[in-house]
Amino acid sequence: MAVAKADWDQMKQVADFFEKTRLTEEELAQQRQRQKKRGYRARTGNNGSISETAAHFHLTRTKVTKMLVTMGLYTSPLARRVQALRDEGMSIQAIAERLEISTGTVSSYIPYTDEFHASAEPSEHARAVREYRAYEKARAERQIQNQDGETKREERKGQEMSGEGRNGEKRTNEISGDDWKKELDSRLSFTETESRRQRLTYELIRQSGLPEQSRSMLEAAGIPLPVFDREKERRELRAKASLTPEEVLDLGEFPGALNDRNTLDLEEIYGERLPYEPREMIRLHLELVAGFSEEDREIMHQYGGMTGETVSRDILVSGDLPLYALHYVIQRVFGWQNSHLHRFFISDDRMEKLTESMEQWMHQVGVIYRSPLMGQYEEFWADDYRGGSFKNWLRKKYTGPCVSQCRGEGLIACREDMKRLNPDEEYYVEFGYYRLFAEDAVGEHDEGRNATEEGRGCGKAVPLRCRPVYDRDGKKTGLPEADRHVQDFRVEVMKLRDLPVRLLDRLFDRGAFDLLERLSIGQVLVPRNMHITDDFLEGYGVSSYQEMVDDGLEDEVDEILGSRLDSPMEQPYVYSFTDELLYQYDFGDDWQIRITGSRNCTDLVESGKITQDMLDRSNIKARVTYRPVLLARDGEMLIDDVGGPDGMAEFIRSIHTMKRGEKDVHGLTAGELRNWAKCQGWHKDDSTDFNLI
Repeated sequence: MAVAKADWDQMKQVADFFEKTRLTEEELAQQRQRQKKRGYRARTGNNGSISETAAHFHLTRTKVTKMLVTMGLYTSPLARRVQALRDEGMSIQAIAERLEISTGTVSSYIPYTDEFHASAEPSEHARAVREYRAYEKARAERQIQNQDGETKREERKGQEMSGEGRNGEKRTNEISGDDWKKELDSRLSFTETESRRQRLTYELIRQSGLPEQSRSMLEAAGIPLPVFDREKERRELRAKASLTPEEVLDLGEFPGALNDRNTLDLEEIYGERLPYEPREMIRLHLELVAGFSEEDREIMHQYGGMTGETVSRDILVSGDLPLYALHYVIQRVFGWQNSHLHRFFISDDRMEKLTESMEQWMHQVGVIYRSPLMGQYEEFWADDYRGGSFKNWLRKKYTGPCVSQCRGEGLIACREDMKRLNPDEEYYVEFGYYRLFAEDAVGEHDEGRNATEEGRGCGKAVPLRCRPVYDRDGKKTGLPEADRHVQDFRVEVMKLRDLPVRLLDRLFDRGAFDLLERLSIGQVLVPRNMHITDDFLEGYGVSSYQEMVDDGLEDEVDEILGSRLDSPMEQPYVYSFTDELLYQYDFGDDWQIRITGSRNCTDLVESGKITQDMLDRSNIKARVTYRPVLLARDGEMLIDDVGGPDGMAEFIRSIHTMKRGEKDVHGLTAGELRNWAKCQGWHKDDSTDFNLI
């Protein structure tokens, strides 16, 4: 293949500029005189400046040299020797070894013939490589920008306003033969890093003598040693003609068995004993909270690969996966690029049952809630991406065992933050309720309308807003004015300690009820087949959510505060307190994911979304590699900065229904929209669910 015309034109431009850099006779004479005075041998030729030419065209010196050699404008004794050996048929490597120079130097002295690096008319492969390198650079720059404090405050405003794919081809999850075992890449699973402790194995347990210590403690306490023969129990259960529901669960061989799956069966499939950790697997169902209209839902069904009511993912995770690592899993399975802020939180209803007063909230900060006064960059401790494969970087983040290194989430650090609050500070608190709005009122008082659904048109006065009685200079501010849309409006002066809990989010730049991301999913989420009911609470020996969280914590908290050691490994242990977890990403686009958990996957197997065989293989892979596995997905990948769910539906509609040359409201054609989405990291991922994460 000959060198493309565009490349010859580029070389001609380089050659012309190089010619212009030659010295005049007077300049050449002055240069030779300076060289002679310094003891150098005076140059006899009048070559142009390769360095100046390279700087002008933003090329390397080596590339400019190769262009000039090709155009016949540059030569040297070494270049002639290289070209002579090349004409004899020697390889670049052989020439480099013969002349004892680098292969790069050899290449720079060989004229272009058919291969032109950084061509003006690149091949499809070369174009893809360039695009990916540009994407890597943009991805790193976006993450650094995300850590900027001013950008953070601007993005947070989107949250504070209310409370201050393509055609989806059928994917197959089946993997032929025994190839699935080759996918169990366990190298990352056992690599210790700053945020990954050493994995606990059966070998380490034997070396540490933990079983012997436990045996001695039981014997000293007069407790009979438990005898458990798992193989014998399985044989006895299989021999029965009929099993009770409890025995079916114990046998763990029902359709969709996951956490209750008989480990012996898994080890027979795997061919060897499974690792000690993880000890509990949880199936998470993640669904996009999106109020798609009928039209948008039809578009997403037809072109966006969606079959249900919304975009969703089902993943298998270890119960000890921290929320900070779950964030990276969510980014991967939904296709986002970790370019914006995020938070984990619980519903207002669950929060108010868990936290009944300002005083309780202050005690729970550092136990379940993040401090809203946490240092500006603390939350970015793990965001260290600077280039390379973004997918591999994410994989390292959610491969266990994981330990958070966010110092701002430590109990002692959080308690120190709480000392900065003055419980006696006074606030104006506005009470009232909003009337139902007429059509002509739309667009006015958005903050008031969105402040609370409870108070809208219900006839019951509720706390709406608050602000300090005194400004930063100690001057008393005026009373708030009544909003014309608010009925039964009144203002009360209350101290910080007495403020209604629901108003706490209005006091800080950060959310007052963002969950600690060092907490594991098992410490936060109760599986849906273990609902938080009165019976469930009674099983814990408590009568309320708040008591369940605080039960047994007081001594543990006092011990940590007394030690003054805020170690990431030594933090209060919390019992699961919600059966629904919420995740918000990009406070401007306001993506929200509802997360629920279950111990098994009966619905997935019975609906045909996954077979028991693939579920078993996924179970094994998650345990061996110590990282999550995607079980099923509904809907294509989402896009950063597209405008949330509505913007995603509009994007899908535009790229599939716009005619050739037609432009959308932003003046972009379908091709330009696709290119923009590509730059945002959006692409059709044909990886099987089993291999995606």
